[in-house]
Amino acid sequence: MDPVIRSRLSAWLRQQHLAAALLSSPFSVDWASGHESAIETGPSPFAGGPSLLLVQAETATLLHPDCEAPDLPALGLRGLAYASYTSSGPLDPGAHFGEKFRELIAGLDVTQLGVEFASLPAPFAAAVKGARPVDGALMPLRAVKTPGEIASIRAALALCDRAQAVLPDLVRPDRTELEIWGDLRAALESQAGRRLPLLADFVSGPRTAEIGGPPTNRKLEAGEWVLADIVPRLGNYWGDICGVIPAGSPGAQFRELKKVVGDALDLAISLVRPGAIPEEVDRATRAFLEKHGYPAYPHHTGHGIGVAYHEEPRIVSGNRIPLAEGMVIALEPGIYLPRHCGVRLEDVVLVTTAGCEVLTRHRPGHLHRR
Repeated sequence: MDPVIRSRLSAWLRQQHLAAALLSSPFSVDWASGHESAIETGPSPFAGGPSLLLVQAETATLLHPDCEAPDLPALGLRGLAYASYTSSGPLDPGAHFGEKFRELIAGLDVTQLGVEFASLPAPFAAAVKGARPVDGALMPLRAVKTPGEIASIRAALALCDRAQAVLPDLVRPDRTELEIWGDLRAALESQAGRRLPLLADFVSGPRTAEIGGPPTNRKLEAGEWVLADIVPRLGNYWGDICGVIPAGSPGAQFRELKKVVGDALDLAISLVRPGAIPEEVDRATRAFLEKHGYPAYPHHTGHGIGVAYHEEPRIVSGNRIPLAEGMVIALEPGIYLPRHCGVRLEDVVLVTTAGCEVLTRHRPGHLHRR
């Protein structure tokens, strides 16, 4: 468990006048515990319930299925495992979860307990009736990253940079999106030395006007390009990066769109500093593209990344919560010409004392510290 996160949670409990908090959101549990929940194959059919974390003033206890084996001593956690597989009898893992859940909360005063109810299995919510709902309350704590979290995000972003570095050799006319994607995934997993949860918008040709989507069997033609928004999870932390890669020699329109979007991205980066208002960064970036005669993009200008690939702070209209040192933000303006083509570029920045540091390295010649 990250000691800085532990300290923040202890201070938060005191401020909220709570003796303990029961975390059920998988993002909250992973963030607060350091335990890496398995997501590559989705929820286990044997588990019967989620992993939960009970945070108290001096201790934290992880309730988890025994099909996952967290290194509890290394994480500084107490453990409470419930049976997730048996070789005989009916498959009823919910019963095993319920037994250990009741053990987890035994002796707690629910009037001094905060609970993330939204991700808690409904049959067990009655056992903590009267507790204070705290769903979403940890988002401000998660938004400002600790040094350990920043190091983890840098490692995930190194995979993102690797993706953009190998794609020019993979993107060629007559190859399908899926063929390119398969080669890309193999390259990233070889570098990581492990399987990777890996999300992407990976579209080509006219599909780039649709903003995103998964790869298909569509073949690239000469002069088209791939819009590659690559989002890998390494450990508990996500990376995020978007670039455009031409198949063959790029035409004048590709160069024009890429330059204008790159300039818009540079403008957004220049506006990021402690105290900056997300809504104003969003407005200025959109105005820049509109000034050049291009339509407004129908998505956010940026978003935080961490244990979730999209979290606070959101760089959108209506968000006036000032940016703070330690926030990590993906910025991604784009231009999309309906039924024709689209370009989006994305960099990830760390808010620093006086401005921001660009953590991604895929744009040659780009200034990485501001």
